[in-house]
Amino acid sequence: MGGDAWRVKDACEGTIIFGGTGSGKTSGSGSAIARSFLAAGFGGLVLCAKPEEPALWRAYASETGRGSDIVMFGSGGPRSFNFMSYESQRSGAGAGLTENLVTLFMEVASIGSGDSRARGGDPFWERAMRSLIRNCVDVLVMAGEPVSLHAMFDVVRGAPTELAAVPSQEWRSRSACWRHLETARERALATSWAIDCREVAGYWLSHFPTLGEKTRGSIVAMFSTLAEALMRGKMRELFCEETSLTPEDVIGGKVVVVDLPVKEWSEVGRMAAVLWKYSLQKAVERRTDNGDGRGRPLFIWADECQHFASRYDPMFQATARSSRAASVYLTQNYPSLASALGGGSEGRALADALLGNMGTKVFHANSDRETNQFAADLVGRRLHFLRSAGFGSSIGLGGQQGAGSSMSRGRSESMDYEIQPMELSSLRKGGPENAYTSDALVFQNGRLWTSTARAWQKVAFRQRSHGMDAEAPAASLARATLR
Repeated sequence: MGGDAWRVKDACEGTIIFGGTGSGKTSGSGSAIARSFLAAGFGGLVLCAKPEEPALWRAYASETGRGSDIVMFGSGGPRSFNFMSYESQRSGAGAGLTENLVTLFMEVASIGSGDSRARGGDPFWERAMRSLIRNCVDVLVMAGEPVSLHAMFDVVRGAPTELAAVPSQEWRSRSACWRHLETARERALATSWAIDCREVAGYWLSHFPTLGEKTRGSIVAMFSTLAEALMRGKMRELFCEETSLTPEDVIGGKVVVVDLPVKEWSEVGRMAAVLWKYSLQKAVERRTDNGDGRGRPLFIWADECQHFASRYDPMFQATARSSRAASVYLTQNYPSLASALGGGSEGRALADALLGNMGTKVFHANSDRETNQFAADLVGRRLHFLRSAGFGSSIGLGGQQGAGSSMSRGRSESMDYEIQPMELSSLRKGGPENAYTSDALVFQNGRLWTSTARAWQKVAFRQRSHGMDAEAPAASLARATLR
């Protein structure tokens, strides 16, 4: 494909779309890119913030002949993804390793807690939580039990809260923690992990019961609050039953739509979406079908991405291209993204890291000063030449000589923005008043567009067509093809 083709490798460098409310980011550039992915055969994961999004993706799939590949997770049939069981039983290097299970659970915990560490919380609590989960997982694995939220919850609930309880037969007879420890000890005899088993027993029988009551209570409360949220109602059906849908299905070409819009399901919808996103990110990073770099590409789609952003996103995006994964995030402005990643200096640093790893940036109409300034800084400055001219005349008074005229000319040079920040606030927003056409500034790192010989150009998106304005030089953004 010649000209300004936007290729699969470009898509896999990541795309961020900014635009104020009603700017046409979803119906313009978002629609063009979504349809191009589906038409090109991508697998995908769609995270939903607004109630109308599931129906929108059904329409996209129908229009591109992908209706049979759409899977609605959360509605439309019994679908379950037991993420703990999946991680502990999956194939491949690192499968079932305790630390991987701990990291997975902690990522889920950060979703439920609003990412307290990024918000400046005390790191002690994260370390304490990791220790609790690590020893929960280890005692189950050593006892030969399946790792599940229910089993972990039983271990914590049956742990001793004081040293005097440990020798008690009454406590031992009703404690799942003691029962698993005894089984683990028997299975560990004369094995290489006998030392690990002693360490786990030391945690539950010596360390845990001697923690201060308030400290222990806080740690258990953090774990229990999250575990209970996942073990009840809709979340139990989706994440604690037998697995019928996994990230490998997305890698194989299915398009999973997490049909639990945040605007309707609040934290439950957000937790489900980010859990799927993180699990897919890790699965993509270890995929085995991409040895020659020509595996089926897939996408992760997040409109209103501030609801789904996590600390892992910048790290994933740094290597997404080699994994053939195209992340597309849409949001109103830079401050909302930085706030979602924790706010303050750390949140802004994470937002900058994520944006730095997004190769294509699209800016629709926006009234946010910081976002528009970011776009202007991104495009950069160039030398401008200014010409000036002046005219003057004089008239003699009282018959005196001296009447005449003069003219002066000059030229000056200055460095100024190629795109002024104010220009972003005057782009067309689509709708009938603009003939259903929305404008955007498209920037792609490391390339020169034909029409501008720059890394940026302005593009018109037709909201009622299947792609961009045919007259726009970057119409190929709607024509991503498998290569």
